[in-house]
Amino acid sequence: MDLNELRLKNPDLPLYSVTDSAFAPYGRVLSCADTEDLSAALNDTPIPAEGNCYVASDPALEGLPVMDTLRRLVYGETELQAGYCNGNGFTLNAEEYHKCSEVNYTTTGLVLLLALPEDLRENTLHSKSVKGFYLPSNTLVEIYPRVLHFAPCRVIEVGFRCLVVLQRGTNEPLEGGVNTAAAGEEKLLWMKNKWLVCHPDSPQAAKGAYIGITGENLTLKT
Repeated sequence: MDLNELRLKNPDLPLYSVTDSAFAPYGRVLSCADTEDLSAALNDTPIPAEGNCYVASDPALEGLPVMDTLRRLVYGETELQAGYCNGNGFTLNAEEYHKCSEVNYTTTGLVLLLALPEDLRENTLHSKSVKGFYLPSNTLVEIYPRVLHFAPCRVIEVGFRCLVVLQRGTNEPLEGGVNTAAAGEEKLLWMKNKWLVCHPDSPQAAKGAYIGITGENLTLKT
């Protein structure tokens, strides 16, 4: 499904392409490497029959030549991890941010639901602040640090495949545990280098994550 069709089916959700100027505060399109091998490797990763799956570190992806380029140009030669988030999701549910960039790439097309750091006020985000950005297949993007995002939304029936590159150690369990009663930003700290707010109707809320999204729990219609 292309962007025009998605806009027709989702008139109340602002939808843009990552190639539009509206994407500039959130991230940038990368054209730094040949992605043929990346497409082949990502297509070998499974899409679950239901829900989403996340693998933080996949040796087949991390061994690709493109990772050397990303490690230098995006992460300044700090250590990275490359994995994937694949699935069938189409609901907002939560938003997270990291204090490093995240690189995404897809072979299926997908929509990223994003919000800016300034949209999060006193640890609360209204879902009206969230915008959708269509990521076409075979497009490599950098999502800037602190930009709020979460699992992609599918745009085709078979689901989505999404590369996820982050600094090494991101999304590992916290050594000090989760403390949603803490003061300030600490209450959002859900995993290493991962700050999370969720909608009260989300699976993340049922797991004890900090409830900080108000308004409608957005869904992408396809």
